[in-house]
Amino acid sequence: MTTSRVLSIALQDTDQPPLRPLPIEAAELLHDVDAPPRLVAHLRAVHDVAGQLLEWIAARNLDLGINAGAVLFGAATHDIGKTLHPAELSTPGAQHEEAGRELLLNRGVDSGMARFAATHAGWSTKEAGMEDLLVSLADKIWKNKRVPELEDLVVAGLAVASGRPVWEEFLDLDSVLTRIGDQADARLAFQMSYPADGGGRRPPNLPTALTAWFAKNEAVFRSRGITAELGHSPADGRLKTSTWLTVEAGSRVMLITVWSSGEVELDHADLGTGDTRPEHRDLQTDQELHDLLGSALNWVAPDHPVQ
Repeated sequence: MTTSRVLSIALQDTDQPPLRPLPIEAAELLHDVDAPPRLVAHLRAVHDVAGQLLEWIAARNLDLGINAGAVLFGAATHDIGKTLHPAELSTPGAQHEEAGRELLLNRGVDSGMARFAATHAGWSTKEAGMEDLLVSLADKIWKNKRVPELEDLVVAGLAVASGRPVWEEFLDLDSVLTRIGDQADARLAFQMSYPADGGGRRPPNLPTALTAWFAKNEAVFRSRGITAELGHSPADGRLKTSTWLTVEAGSRVMLITVWSSGEVELDHADLGTGDTRPEHRDLQTDQELHDLLGSALNWVAPDHPVQ
């Protein structure tokens, strides 16, 4: 049941949002390794964004020395290693990168095509060429995540190919990334409509779960000297909604933002030292959220832990 569903997710027509099907060879590979449905949906979203970037480049008749088919295959398989390291579907990790390349090589994929599974997170290395950068860029902008350092590398390559000033290429790239990024909510909703484990479970409503957890613990915060404030995105029919919690104790402050897509953003700040640290998670259950909140608040107020 799961494998037939993989091909359906990879190849079926979609209208909200419209996404081009994966290359058949990539779809069959995902079928063969029994990839989780949500992973297939993610790969399809990233692949579509890579296609949009390639169409924009082709329309400008720029010779970047790239193989468009390789970029599309790379985008369609870059996270295939997560089938071997499923914990990295929801938590940060890099084990899937080299594992993905080895998986593809063991299934007869050419090393030049298999490399993207390992290089999609290594865009800052000297070995990363324009094909690798485009796969990495698609893997960011599919959910409207802007990474200036990565975009600067792409802009530099565009400027060399076009002979135009870097600032002009930056403005043009920024425009196309903004346009693609504007559809991020629809792509996220598409991805999150599929279960992470193939068992048919849908993700929990994390904004509601955070609201309930805050109501349960609000009195505890006050008794332990922790300042906490809850906020919500407008109820205006948007596909992706959020709730955020700001907590402060002593010199430490944290902003915890949870999204209906299952994503969580944590922004740590120590006002005493000036240190800041962002963190991203993808969660599947209320319990995972509760565990994360407990750890986060224990960082804010280590002398007054909250469970």
